[in-house]
Amino acid sequence: MKKIITFFILCIVLLTGCTANAPAIEQAVWEPYVGTYIGDHLNVSKIAGTVFMLGDTIDQFDLRGEVLRVIYRTDNEALSKWFTSSTSREEAIVYNAMMATILVPNAKGYAFSIDGEMFELSREVLINEMESIFPTLPQGNDFFDGERVKAFLQKYEGTIQQYAVDTSYQNTFIKQFLITKSS
Repeated sequence: MKKIITFFILCIVLLTGCTANAPAIEQAVWEPYVGTYIGDHLNVSKIAGTVFMLGDTIDQFDLRGEVLRVIYRTDNEALSKWFTSSTSREEAIVYNAMMATILVPNAKGYAFSIDGEMFELSREVLINEMESIFPTLPQGNDFFDGERVKAFLQKYEGTIQQYAVDTSYQNTFIKQFLITKSS
């Protein structure tokens, strides 16, 4: 009788173990936005607010001329976050520009307005820069291939973050931007 009960318990354990759902793999915050078009205001807004560093200090974005321009707030609370955060302005620009290039591939350029300065760079210059760093950077329409971009970012997002925090790289990278000051 003990053998039969043991057998049934073993069967129940095996059946419930085999039919239990596997834990869901956590989706990266950028994953739903791969291949976003510059005209998709909703997804561009979500990229800016959730993927970009210090996205919670964004006031608005402008898509005129197919350039993604992100304008950060200049109120005391937002500026306080920028200046007290461990994330520097340069780190945010490097990371945000690279992620925007990958996630919004049909933009002609990317710009970031922070505390009276606008940093703007063409997509072509950003692609050339990133090709020198990442040997498997997607090309052309491959940026719209969700699986290819997902595999690329899973492999290189950490590297993008490392370049973003490297102060010597930040200086080199920022020199490529057209920087204008507003009065």
